[in-house]
Amino acid sequence: MVVRKSANEAAAGDEQVSPASELRSVACPKCAQLLETPVVTTLLPESAQLLELFAGTLNRPTCPHCETQFVIDETLVYRDAESAFIAYLVAMPEDGDTSAIEQEIDCMATDISSSEGTERPTVRVAFSRSEFIEKIALHNGGYDDRLIEYTKLQVMKNLESEEINHRQHRLLFDFSNEDPDIIAFIIFDRENNQPVSRMHVQRDDYDALVEEFTGSSQLMLELDMLFPSCYVTCDRLIG
Repeated sequence: MVVRKSANEAAAGDEQVSPASELRSVACPKCAQLLETPVVTTLLPESAQLLELFAGTLNRPTCPHCETQFVIDETLVYRDAESAFIAYLVAMPEDGDTSAIEQEIDCMATDISSSEGTERPTVRVAFSRSEFIEKIALHNGGYDDRLIEYTKLQVMKNLESEEINHRQHRLLFDFSNEDPDIIAFIIFDRENNQPVSRMHVQRDDYDALVEEFTGSSQLMLELDMLFPSCYVTCDRLIG
């Protein structure tokens, strides 16, 4: 699978000092003309390519023939060797069953740890760019994404109404928030992937939740059971 190849590249070792990319010939989705463009496949912390991802310009060439700008859908890997964290962006299977991909990525993390004699990396998989960016932003911000997803679950239960509901909407962490007193989320429409509103929880309330969980081995065990694989999302808890 493509995931296996990308993961092996991402785990190539600490000697890797720059993101991986390759020149490809791709067809414009509008005029079908071919163009040569670099395609990034591996991202590293504090790289220019990571900034492009957050800005929405990564792997987004402009066709020189019709001037159409388009995104190249590509498996992406983000690797932070210093903190032993790897995140993957892969295409959602046509049947929607992600179990095989989750198992493959979780097994690869164990294999990497075993073969290199290192700490098992924390691994996450996302099936959309927005989720991939969110996982990286949460990790870089020092958040436990499982507790963020648990918070989303509680928020969606409280917001549930005809206007806002989990079947039509989803929450994404707002990494642009600059207010230190809140944890902010953007409410997206699932169908058109457009933001429709914003909401937040008080930082003190979130910190109290973190303290409650981290102070109890039983609660942390329950958290592991709620999110047993590399695909960490509150959607599975909502049903």
